[in-house]
Amino acid sequence: MIFDRALNAAPDKFSVIQLSRFTTWEIGGPTASVVVNTPEELAETVKFLSENSLPWVILGRGSNTLAPTEGWHGVVVFLKGELAEFSFDRSLLFAGGGTHLPSMAGAACSKGLAGLVFAVGIPGTVGGAIFMNAGAYGSSISELVEEVRVLHPCGSIEYLTAEDCGFDYRFSRFQNDHSIVLSVRLRLSDKAENSDILRKEAREILQMRRQKFPLHAPNAGSVFRRPDNGSPPGKLIEDCGLKGYKLGGAMVSTVHANFIENTGGATSSDVMKLIEFIIHRVRKASGITLRREIRKLGELI
Repeated sequence: MIFDRALNAAPDKFSVIQLSRFTTWEIGGPTASVVVNTPEELAETVKFLSENSLPWVILGRGSNTLAPTEGWHGVVVFLKGELAEFSFDRSLLFAGGGTHLPSMAGAACSKGLAGLVFAVGIPGTVGGAIFMNAGAYGSSISELVEEVRVLHPCGSIEYLTAEDCGFDYRFSRFQNDHSIVLSVRLRLSDKAENSDILRKEAREILQMRRQKFPLHAPNAGSVFRRPDNGSPPGKLIEDCGLKGYKLGGAMVSTVHANFIENTGGATSSDVMKLIEFIIHRVRKASGITLRREIRKLGELI
């Protein structure tokens, strides 16, 4: 197995984890993993992995990700230390790619800095948010980006503008390459809001999420992207009578049909079969082909 090769190559660097403990779907088997704390450590690690022909992927908080039940035959890299820190300079926010997004958004609200309140309930990291151009309630993180610092697999570092990142709805250029988001610089607003108003808005958003989404069960967030033309995926799926439909341990949520819950013991195969079944039924009923928002671990599109 590839992760055995990683352990044999550098037993002091890599360890074996169960992916089910590091993904919000709570699905996934064994893989090799490594924790890096600085850009220099990350560059050295990526170089080592490339030289040893070891597949690798950056894993944040494991939301929006489906890991194989049988395990992933590569190396999962976690960004910690200075790569998971954030700081403010007036209305500028500097954050490492491994920064916990809800914590950062909450801190911005407490400082009276507007623009990031939409993210208080989005599980994940800053790097994942940039990767997916995460958003909610009509806002996206791309609207705040001034600069993204990335590490290319070859070891070079590049500074990108928001335009360079190729942002679109739930998309960035990073979905098509292997570049790593080291850090970002976001421009927030300190003119329109104060901390009391923003904290109230954050509490309301969190309460709304608890009411609208199945936060009681393991899930990976919205499964499908909103079609360019047509109703939201949840309505299209619900109109097909699929709320509560179950395959193995995977079930279309009865709370929100664009969520798939792990009801206990769901496998990655259960989830993918259910996704394909939903796509087939929605296409047959509406002529609309739903596209996945969730990604299989290590998948490039």
